[in-house]
Amino acid sequence: MTSARGKRPNASITNVAALADVSIATVSRVLSGRRTKDDDIARRVRQAAIELDYAVNSAASALRSDTSNIIALSLPATPNPLHAGIVAAISDAASAAGRQLLVGTDSTSAGQHQRIKAFIRRNADGIIVLPCPRSGTSTARGLATADTPIIQLFGSTNLLRHDWISIDNGASIELAVTHVVERGAHSIAYFSDAVGSSEGAQTLLAFQSSLNMLHAHADSDWITIADGTTQRGFADTMRIFGDASREIPEAIICASVDTAIGAMIALNQLAIDVPNRVQIVSLRDDTAAATSVPSLTAMRAPLPQMAAESLRLIANAGAATSDAMTVARLRRHVAFPRRVVARGSTRHAAVA
Repeated sequence: MTSARGKRPNASITNVAALADVSIATVSRVLSGRRTKDDDIARRVRQAAIELDYAVNSAASALRSDTSNIIALSLPATPNPLHAGIVAAISDAASAAGRQLLVGTDSTSAGQHQRIKAFIRRNADGIIVLPCPRSGTSTARGLATADTPIIQLFGSTNLLRHDWISIDNGASIELAVTHVVERGAHSIAYFSDAVGSSEGAQTLLAFQSSLNMLHAHADSDWITIADGTTQRGFADTMRIFGDASREIPEAIICASVDTAIGAMIALNQLAIDVPNRVQIVSLRDDTAAATSVPSLTAMRAPLPQMAAESLRLIANAGAATSDAMTVARLRRHVAFPRRVVARGSTRHAAVA
């Protein structure tokens, strides 16, 4: 029975959080005066407390701690071998920090947005988001003012709405070029994926810059841009290496494992030895790279470091003791280079 329209004499802090569509910790901070910013979130909390006849002075006692020791992870439902590695890395990092991990998957950006809101209502200490494809920066839009830290993994971000952790593609391709140059290659081909994004353009520019820095070179027709398929890798390699009268590159760097495997198939058909005559590196790594013949040298995403940095940023955000500190804290954009996993498609380093 209610005492007035929308009011419940025995309303709890959980009821207030649900009506205001915020976390329990946010209700506690607003009603205890520790969150002094007068924004839409604070107004929603206060209005919900009034509607439910919730006693402000009970907020602190209703919540034993501002932390739940829960980290939430939101992933696309689309199959991707990388996702299993992300879950494992974040699970390990969460366990090491004494926290539990909640995982949710969604097939659309709208579903993911609702999932993030549900995680906020669960009072998660922080939320790590791998955006759904083509969601851009919209997944967490409207949620960045919430007290719950949101960390975006991968994807593009143009706004300082939340912390962002991804791959430094420029540094990664520089490491790949350095790897083959140190092993005797000075003429290098690059089979790029479609350069329809700033990330792809950055990687292509970094390749050209790395050649200049390391005194290597690439003919213009050795740099190709297309889908990352086995067929494409095969066709590009046959075109470049099939004419015995032309100079051929001593190494190929491929944007994908499939493209690199296609290149190795073509070189085998042309009786060109890998790695003694031509070395091959993939800018991605997966099980196919490890099991190909020869096994494929690849660049591996540093998922453990990315997971640890995610937990560190969440812990730092939770350590802020005032709204002034929270507002002043700049959103962090952190990028890690991939690391070289040397296998059979590149030679041993030259001995000085």
